[in-house]
Amino acid sequence: MKAVFFDVDGTLIDCVEKRIPDSSVKAIKELRKNGYKVALATGRDIISIRGIKDLDISIFDAYVLNNGAAIYDNTLQCIKSFPFLTKDVEKILEYCNNNNMSLIFDTVEGPYLANEITDFLIEGKTYYEEELPPYTEWKGEEVIKINIFGPMGYDFSELEKDISARIVPCPTVCYDVMAEGISKQTGIRELMKYYGFDENDYMAFGDQENDWEMLENATTGVAVKDIDGSEQLQQMADYVCGAPREDGIYNFLKDNGYI
Repeated sequence: MKAVFFDVDGTLIDCVEKRIPDSSVKAIKELRKNGYKVALATGRDIISIRGIKDLDISIFDAYVLNNGAAIYDNTLQCIKSFPFLTKDVEKILEYCNNNNMSLIFDTVEGPYLANEITDFLIEGKTYYEEELPPYTEWKGEEVIKINIFGPMGYDFSELEKDISARIVPCPTVCYDVMAEGISKQTGIRELMKYYGFDENDYMAFGDQENDWEMLENATTGVAVKDIDGSEQLQQMADYVCGAPREDGIYNFLKDNGYI
């Protein structure tokens, strides 16, 4: 095993305490000392990870952001990106405008609000303790990730019929829209290739369904069990560890001889 990838929300950031415990930071530093490449693999964008409270992002070797749609090196320079089809962006924008849902579009430089502010957007950003991005009218530029803010449990099957993308729920009133064939695993595969490693020779930690592919394709996939964690992911994972506030990540790595 050459590398270790961590999801952020619900994995490194505890669902209850909304912070990254010192034990997880210690584990990351010890992994790097032991020769592993350590990277984030998250739905967050380049601006969002810079704003994570009490985290020095320089402790990571690389970043798979926007659910695998953009890969950055340790200086946060973009190595590769995978944008949506223009026609899909147009259909998602039209659908959400017609159904009173907010949209955040991500580019490799960062995110912006693409339509009206709704109560769903306020609720979602409050959950993640993030500020609202500025509004910008979409004018056909490349979009690498989309977040929809709408009712929890909403059925997007009608929209999904018209786009080559899938829509995955997050723990709150937020949904990740992922372009066809793109997942965190896509970004991980490209980053492993960049380092000259075999594409599956890694360990991954995650807690939600947007972590499915990266855990499934890992040599070792670890689901983090917390109050908002996906039970389906825990059932398919190779291992399950405790919540961050319970030092779950650190204990798993220590008990299994990685640190």
